[in-house]
Amino acid sequence: WEEYQSQLDSNFADIANIGGRAGGSITAACFLSRFAKKYEWAHLDIAGTAWKSGKEKGGTGRPVPLLTTFLMHRASQAK
Repeated sequence: WEEYQSQLDSNFADIANIGGRAGGSITAACFLSRFAKKYEWAHLDIAGTAWKSGKEKGGTGRPVPLLTTFLMHRASQAK
């Protein structure tokens, strides 16, 4: 985790919003972690399954069942 944080260093700004090619999803999580310290959060890298290309171009809806199940579980655990 820590070894990826330096990919967000910038010569021009306080922080870069994208790292190098290696570890793209983990550097995205590193970026979010800097702003969401008070919250429980997760970064889901859904780019590979979220979209269809070609003639059938558009959203797949693939992440929706996972997120729905997660939210329903969390809601059932709420006090």
